[in-house]
Amino acid sequence: MTSQAARSGALTGLGAIRWPYRVIAIESPSGLLTRRSYDHLLASGIDLRPYADGPSALLGLMAEDPAAILAPTDLIGVDFRRFVRAIVAWSDIPVIIGLWNDEESHQRAFDGLEAGARGLLGLPFNPKQLTSAIRHLGLTRTNSAAILQYGSIELDVQAHQVRVAGTAVHLAPREFALVEYLLAQAPRLVSAAEIASVIGDDEHVVGSVRVRKYVQNLRRKLSENQSGRPPVLETVRGLGYRLVDDQDRYENI
Repeated sequence: MTSQAARSGALTGLGAIRWPYRVIAIESPSGLLTRRSYDHLLASGIDLRPYADGPSALLGLMAEDPAAILAPTDLIGVDFRRFVRAIVAWSDIPVIIGLWNDEESHQRAFDGLEAGARGLLGLPFNPKQLTSAIRHLGLTRTNSAAILQYGSIELDVQAHQVRVAGTAVHLAPREFALVEYLLAQAPRLVSAAEIASVIGDDEHVVGSVRVRKYVQNLRRKLSENQSGRPPVLETVRGLGYRLVDDQDRYENI
């Protein structure tokens, strides 16, 4: 059994080639950088990696290999303009400035843009706003977009298609997003709260009953035309849900 979903192809961007997009985010003394959980951001395709200050973020660049860096104007431990200039000089990783609504922050943002920063993002932000900021940098899917695969499930991002054992499965947009998230996490158990964040939105809170029904319906769709094969979406009672490597299991039946 493979340890995680295999990826083929590449995602071309200004920084690292990976999906979900890994973003180094430096915490702000003015308050939390995000108002949403990191799991919700991951469901939106953003793997946010928090750092306490500028120096630690610089040290983390090599290990993280990020697609972008989100730096608040009031980051601590280093001069903001010099920090941006150092990132631009050392790498091609784009810097997004986290902007608070005050005069000093605006001046630092201006200095950061002059030093080579590529984008602005108002603080605090939500997943949609951060996703939009990343897209404005050119970090979007291309014709060589990744294909995620685990067991018999294959997800083609560019074609927006899911196949099980080579057979196409027709899914609604949120079902597709959930399969993409499950593939990215496989074989890890995904909690009901994580699934709720994928299929819900800011205006609608998804309850546990709806999550169970949603998973049941998705399992049914993924199992259609797969007679004789075990289900590819498994429920672990009281803990969560996960995709299973049914090819390995099926070969040993």
